Amino acid sequence: MQITQHDTIQTIADTYPELIPVFEKTGLGSYFKPETLQKIGRFTRIGTLLRSGNVDVDAFLVMLNESLNQQVSTAATDKALNELHFMAMLPCGLRNPFKDFLEKHILDHPSEYAGLDYLAEGNVNHELSYYPMLDHVSSADELPEIMLASDVNNFFHRPFQERFVGKGVFETFTPYTPNNYMEKAGFADPSGNYTMLTANMLVMAVDTERLGTKPMPKSWSDLLTDDFEDEIIMRGEDDFFCNAVMLPFYKDHGFDAIRQMARNIRTGKHPAEMVKLADKGGEDAATVYIMPYFFAKKIKNPKVKLLWPEDGAIASPVFMMVRKSAMQKHESLLNFLLSKEVGEMLVGRYFPSIHPDVENTLPESVKWLGWDFLNKHDIGKLKDEIRDVFMEVWKQKAVV
Repeated sequence: MQITQHDTIQTIADTYPELIPVFEKTGLGSYFKPETLQKIGRFTRIGTLLRSGNVDVDAFLVMLNESLNQQVSTAATDKALNELHFMAMLPCGLRNPFKDFLEKHILDHPSEYAGLDYLAEGNVNHELSYYPMLDHVSSADELPEIMLASDVNNFFHRPFQERFVGKGVFETFTPYTPNNYMEKAGFADPSGNYTMLTANMLVMAVDTERLGTKPMPKSWSDLLTDDFEDEIIMRGEDDFFCNAVMLPFYKDHGFDAIRQMARNIRTGKHPAEMVKLADKGGEDAATVYIMPYFFAKKIKNPKVKLLWPEDGAIASPVFMMVRKSAMQKHESLLNFLLSKEVGEMLVGRYFPSIHPDVENTLPESVKWLGWDFLNKHDIGKLKDEIRDVFMEVWKQKAVV
């Protein structure tokens, strides 16, 4: 189920009325009034409407389909998760191409995948819903046999690690020695539990006009000054901000960095919304956007400079949890997921590949939390502490 630029606004009104608020946020809600739909709804395509409003078509469609998938996922996941063989929860820039690639592969090899039950969704659908439930799962039989997930989520929390990871339920699938691009940062799990597949590379996009005479940031620590107070937008909403960004700031600079980031971050947005703001400018725009490289490459405004920090793009992990008992059963699927073909697809979407025969074309420096940090800390507890410190400052700003 995928909305394209060729669908009409009448289709949205008739079939997906719950998506109309997404258009309203972009200032296009008036086109969905009954009198307007009656006149032009059946022949006005979404792409035409978006271009008329100077809205980035590709970025908006990503956001629109993410909203649709979030609606659909509730019904789709009503099925018991333990009935699924494979569940993928992917970053926004990867979900649709990965799903298409996976489905084509399965259709091309029907005998190998007869009876395979799988689900591929956007990670954003589960950050505040499914992932927290992992802290309370009591048996591995409640889980899909292979899970592909994104970000530093509840798979790294102590409850999940103590119940399953530490007891050898999962095992790294390693059909080859990974190339050096991510390995120079120590990406692979030395304990052999997590299969580290790729990473969502987080970078800065800097509006040079808004920056003015202030120094151009070169590293992540350069954002920890009052020069950027209320001038940063990153992924988040309400009282949730991306853990993949907050954890490295804490690791390098402690809670003082979290307090400064709370002062400097104006709001949280979906990356597709950041692309729109960066291109459009205006009073709602920011000086610095922290966003995935995939989305940053979509910004067309020549005044916005894409910056890969000197200390590395933050690697938000995309990884698999493979039950040891099911590894042989799903060997064909696992070989495909770590194949050269999938690696090339990843690189084409600005995600690094670990395959030894795939050339990574991204800049070299990588900033990864590291396994020492992940194993030393109670990550779930630490994330709660970071959130509390951040929100204490954040809420004070709202009062002022």
